[in-house]
Amino acid sequence: MRTSGRLRNWLLFPTRTRRRAIVSAILLVAIGYLTWYGVRIIRANRAYSAGEEALAAYDFPTAREQFKKCTQLRPKQPKAWLLAAQAARRDGDLVEARAFLGRYEALVGKSTPEARLEGLLQRIQLGQYEQDIQYLISLADTRHPAAEQIMEALAVGCIYVYHLDRASFWVQQLHMHFPKNPTGRLIRAQLDDILGKREQAANVCRELLIDFPNHTQARLLLAALLFKAQNYAEAVGEYEELRRRRPADVEPLLGLARCLERLGRLDEARPLMQELEERHADNSEALLECGRFAVRENRLADAERLLRRAVQLAPSDHIIHYHLGLCLEQLGKTNEAQQHLARFKQIEADLVRMQQLLEAIVKTPLDPTPRREAGLICLRNGQNTEGLRWLQGALELAPNDKATHEALADYFLAQGDLERSKYHRLKAQ
Repeated sequence: MRTSGRLRNWLLFPTRTRRRAIVSAILLVAIGYLTWYGVRIIRANRAYSAGEEALAAYDFPTAREQFKKCTQLRPKQPKAWLLAAQAARRDGDLVEARAFLGRYEALVGKSTPEARLEGLLQRIQLGQYEQDIQYLISLADTRHPAAEQIMEALAVGCIYVYHLDRASFWVQQLHMHFPKNPTGRLIRAQLDDILGKREQAANVCRELLIDFPNHTQARLLLAALLFKAQNYAEAVGEYEELRRRRPADVEPLLGLARCLERLGRLDEARPLMQELEERHADNSEALLECGRFAVRENRLADAERLLRRAVQLAPSDHIIHYHLGLCLEQLGKTNEAQQHLARFKQIEADLVRMQQLLEAIVKTPLDPTPRREAGLICLRNGQNTEGLRWLQGALELAPNDKATHEALADYFLAQGDLERSKYHRLKAQ
């Protein structure tokens, strides 16, 4: 009894008086806060370390995820925001990269050399490299710690404005100095694909995936190459692996549904088509496949609805016009069917011409003329972003090319941007 009484007195000691109770409450709150804060710091540090490891392993999606987690837990840690920007840029998301860089600059309150370089690399990846290329080359030549990223950004930026010869040069530099770099290897596969060397491109992707089995973009490209080569059985395996890793993405689901339909495995394709229609009703490629499948099953009313919606979303997709035209013919809507089939032929002719222009660009990489024509074809078909990239690439080669400035003046005038239209009109004189 005496022992239990002592224990009770000890337990009640902090609350015997009002003053003791207040002090005890404050101490408990402080201990609780410090524990909570300490746990956040530990979790943030773990996420930061995991992000650094992912960056070193070229696993940019994981790095982005970990640095995001770190910045949520410790939003005032500048280096985490800078590395988050770097991971987003190297993963191809320049919008997020700019936002993260802005948070870093707001925290440090001044422009640091690291921030200036990151901002420059973001601009470079948009093809805006002519002004700073000598500075960047000097950094790469002196083995700057960011030399690998500089070469990466230059290769990506050259691809962005379709300077294929320059992109090939930087890919070679990456391969020479950083042979494991997956970005350079992926660009090499993309260049091979553009030039029609699909088997070579597929082999590059296979080799890349041996070293980096989690590289989603390489696996997507390999699956697409296999599909183009009508190697649907092997493509199924790649799309199934992608779907296992990225179940929310449309590309694996769409690719798998396409391959199963081509293989005649309709019972397996049917639920995937239904899932595509339900989950991706605003994706033109998904609607195209669902429409084609509906035609195959003689559900013409459903096919017409799906294909009309697909045309609204992608009016320059010639394949959609073709299948909608065939569907309308079967429904007896001959006049409208002929309009879509004529549009299909027009766009197809433009695509043939685009392939010829690509071949001309490879043969005469310093001639702005084929780039200008490619830009005009894209603008004519409503592909404004692509068209502007081609025209930007032409001006990178020939800043005073009057015909390119004239094309840009007409484009911006049609968009209501009078200031930029006037600028290019003056340059065209």
